[in-house]
Amino acid sequence: MIISDLNYLENTSEEVIGGATFTANKNVNIVVNVNEKINITKNITSYVSLTGNVATAESGATAFGNNTLAESFGFANADPYSSSSNAFAVAASS
Repeated sequence: MIISDLNYLENTSEEVIGGATFTANKNVNIVVNVNEKINITKNITSYVSLTGNVATAESGATAFGNNTLAESFGFANADPYSSSSNAFAVAASS
């Protein structure tokens, strides 16, 4: 070892002032309860000539066999200044 290395080591052992500590805890509990009763009656007559905004949302669901559930919801909204669409899906099996 070279003597100049020892001097360097002594100089770097000075006290550090400042710094910070950080602690993070994460506890996630997600509960989804869906109780539904859906009755839909639709009578639609539409004549459309569109200039401006449009929003569309498409979704599909398929379930085969015993003890299965597949649901899909799509939402769309458009006004003269904006358009938006989104979808929500739930799948379950036992």
